[in-house]
Amino acid sequence: MAAILQLPGWLGGILAMLATIAASVLPFVLVRGWLSDELTTRTRDVVETVAVRIGTVHGLILALVFAEAQSAHTSLQQDVSKEVATIEHIALQLDQWNGSEEDALRQQLAAYIAAVLQSEWQPSTRLSGSREAARAYNNLDAGILNLKAETPQQQSLRGRMIANMDDLQDHRKARLSLFHRGLPSLFWWMALTGFGIIAGCFLVFPVTPVHIVILSIYGAYTGLALYFILALSHPYAGPAAIDTSAYTMVLKDELKTP
Repeated sequence: MAAILQLPGWLGGILAMLATIAASVLPFVLVRGWLSDELTTRTRDVVETVAVRIGTVHGLILALVFAEAQSAHTSLQQDVSKEVATIEHIALQLDQWNGSEEDALRQQLAAYIAAVLQSEWQPSTRLSGSREAARAYNNLDAGILNLKAETPQQQSLRGRMIANMDDLQDHRKARLSLFHRGLPSLFWWMALTGFGIIAGCFLVFPVTPVHIVILSIYGAYTGLALYFILALSHPYAGPAAIDTSAYTMVLKDELKTP
């Protein structure tokens, strides 16, 4: 299902709408011809009542899941911004250190950023993160803890860098947690089942151009909503992918890494 996210956003959205239109209209056109047209008004009233009630629940589920996916996506963006800001603070404080250890620590910080970009923005990343990023973080943390502060300025800088390293670890854990907060398969079963039931309720109506257009509109809108939810739940690829250029900018601008 996530393969559709590899396509451009506009194309993926159109394909999702076309798929749901076909899934709703084709059965309506093909199956309705086999059914008797002699349905009582009472039968149609019952079907309409059931369709309205199920449609209300279905729409509410889609709205709640969309809001949850949007909230998690926004929180992930914020944690990425906080992580990058903390990295920039550490890089600035290393510039102010003016000691022999500065170059080695800057290289270790650059190694952490490279490990995050290369191994922690993949769907296969573990919830605990990559070993490469953890190793780079531990090396940098140990290097800062082992700094010998010889002046009051260096004592202040060392304390602030230690605090920033703790913040960096917290932001990394929050990023990894949100990164893996996908949607359970139960939601997709509920969404597709509700869509199928509502489309099936149209079988009580005759096949007319107006009914086909109305059903197509419903299918297109549902498909677009499901595509947006799918995109928001996959922050590493697709039209809703989180922009990681801020990490690269720190490497090039702050750490002068090619």
